[in-house]
Amino acid sequence: MKKPNFDSDSIKGVFFDLYGTLFIYDNMEAAWEDWITIFYQKLKNNGLKMNMEQFRSKTDGFFSLPEPKQKEQDLSIFQCRVKRYTNELGLALTNKKIKKLSEACLNAWQKYVLIDPNVAPLLKELQKFKKLALISKFDHPPHLYNILRTNEILDYFDYIVISGEVGIKKPNPEIFSFALKELNLSPSEVIYIGDAPEDIHAAQSANIIPIIIKRKNLEHYSLQTDFKNNGYSPNLNLPNYQNAFHINALTDLYEIFKLNRYKS
Repeated sequence: MKKPNFDSDSIKGVFFDLYGTLFIYDNMEAAWEDWITIFYQKLKNNGLKMNMEQFRSKTDGFFSLPEPKQKEQDLSIFQCRVKRYTNELGLALTNKKIKKLSEACLNAWQKYVLIDPNVAPLLKELQKFKKLALISKFDHPPHLYNILRTNEILDYFDYIVISGEVGIKKPNPEIFSFALKELNLSPSEVIYIGDAPEDIHAAQSANIIPIIIKRKNLEHYSLQTDFKNNGYSPNLNLPNYQNAFHINALTDLYEIFKLNRYKS
């Protein structure tokens, strides 16, 4: 790890991305296979007539479609996506069924995206000296809060910004404004740690110092964030982000911020 091009003592806030950063993508091909299988089985139980091959083809790029224009206060953006899709399939599901279906699909996918075991000890030490925020583009906040709570890291964050709550997604730099205002920080006092191009672009546009985490041997999983019917190609040619400082593991932050790794 090279020496960072910023003074860590001048940094008052450390903002984190969630998926790919604090949580590690594992076998995402298996994750999406479980996701589509649960999705199909649940809809078959509710009257879906098409076969699996037809369903897979129609569901290709599910999350790449524009967000639904019509949203319901009782449903998250993800649940509105599911409801719009089931309506297109001719299935009139109640909101209660939409919620159960959505959570079943997310839970199937989540089994392959697990928390980095270094997260809790790191956040515990960092929070003694820095203000911590989570900035995520996730569109189903209840699920995100649930996994943070289940993994016992929710209370480490001084503020949490979720796209599904604020209506702004990375790479729009405005997504940082909520945490900056709440924590009374200026962009120059903050670093943002993420794993994807949108993380770096958003931070740079907001005049926040970006750090990209590139875990060794995991590059081929890092950007597979949508269902693809025709399979997945490894992301072997990821950008170098020459203007962003690189780390290979979250534990590199102990050295950057001069933290005591073993202090309780």
